[in-house]
Amino acid sequence: MHQSRTILVTFAGRRDRMQLLTRYAAAAIDAGLIDEWHVWDFTRNGEDARWLREMFPVVQTTPSHTLEYFRWPQAIELGAVPQRIPLRVRAQSDVHIGLQRISGAGLSFEIVLGGWGNAVSAIRDFDAAATLADVVGRTPDPDRTKFVSTPALMPEFGFVDIELEIGSDGLKVFFNGRLLMHDRRPIEAGSFNLLYRTGYGSNGDWRFPGMEDARARLFVSGPERHYPPTAMFYTRAYQHYVATSDAHANDVFLKCDDDIVYFDLHRLAEFVAFRKHHPEYFLVSANVVNNGVCAHFQQKAGAIPLDMLECELPPGGMCGKLWGDGAKAQELHHHFLRDPAAFQPASSAPIIWNERISINFIAWLGRDLVHIPDIMADDEHDLCYGVRKRARRNNCIYPGFVAGHLSFWKQDASMNVGDLVQAYAALADGELASFIDHRPVASPLPEDDEAECPLALAG
Repeated sequence: MHQSRTILVTFAGRRDRMQLLTRYAAAAIDAGLIDEWHVWDFTRNGEDARWLREMFPVVQTTPSHTLEYFRWPQAIELGAVPQRIPLRVRAQSDVHIGLQRISGAGLSFEIVLGGWGNAVSAIRDFDAAATLADVVGRTPDPDRTKFVSTPALMPEFGFVDIELEIGSDGLKVFFNGRLLMHDRRPIEAGSFNLLYRTGYGSNGDWRFPGMEDARARLFVSGPERHYPPTAMFYTRAYQHYVATSDAHANDVFLKCDDDIVYFDLHRLAEFVAFRKHHPEYFLVSANVVNNGVCAHFQQKAGAIPLDMLECELPPGGMCGKLWGDGAKAQELHHHFLRDPAAFQPASSAPIIWNERISINFIAWLGRDLVHIPDIMADDEHDLCYGVRKRARRNNCIYPGFVAGHLSFWKQDASMNVGDLVQAYAALADGELASFIDHRPVASPLPEDDEAECPLALAG
């Protein structure tokens, strides 16, 4: 049976907003409150995509029609002693690994496993001054390529173990423990980038040293670059988790937007504990600042003065005045920033809410993945209505855990985003320092909160 994990999922990413989320998520990972962070690349421009690839390792690759290689963030350092590089991959064919020299004299290498219809493997060398982008996709130069017949090398299912050894005895490629290829030319000391991709119709799942045992930030690659993304692009992420649901039966999923600029680290463990211990709910939403439905209940609880901003309940939970007005949202943000504690209610009793709600920060149980195999273009609508009804559960808001959501697209034109990001960065400085000094541990919910009846508002 798999150990229970808390997995944060983010559809990324806008760098200017997401940099704050990375600070909070890193602190939660370091404290053991989040086990894995899965960041899906749904960026809308090349600059943001490059930033993501510098921040996170890619662990899932789609067939690379652009011949784009991904780079493991840690350089390989080769000294006097041979260096061994173990990794695991699951792919049906066409696994490409690059060792690209970045310091020292000598060659770089490209390794192909199960290429040419899963029939042939190869080692190709190229000059250190070149990049893999200069050489991949060309007809292999027979003077610089060593071919090995490997019929049906890559299995249809399951991971294989690959180990590269580089040093004075050249380059050795081990496959499931046996030597598969050996280029005997000595490799001089220096630094290498470890690059990887899959091609020609093959998807790849990758595991690198330290990922199995360490609390990890994982970056799951999105589709080939399309700016803007094509319709229904989020479905790929949901389909991935449904397809691997047997590995997530005991897990808790947290999903947050890339522009979550604050969440209460001190009460994250409480939120996760509530999610675990209340399977009667399908979705549990955080108490989100700048969320139309949450704002209405924040005002009812006394957190938002009526004379400052009237927070009506959006019809059916959809849109509303706050959603469409950046000036109102900015005023609400500054009100929260002046006194975040005012948004912490006296009671954390859940509020049942079965209409639509913006899914800025939500939680579900891994065992409930069985109910969401057919998420369509509007994942928010599907989760709040069709999937919830299929699961025969209520959804709820958990008021005790507060998160700050920067903006909806409709608000951006009349909001000073840069000013707010700077203000939230100052808040993060204090919040993270306080969290590190008084790091909490997971604890059961207060008995009085568990005993209270939730406020049922929509059936």
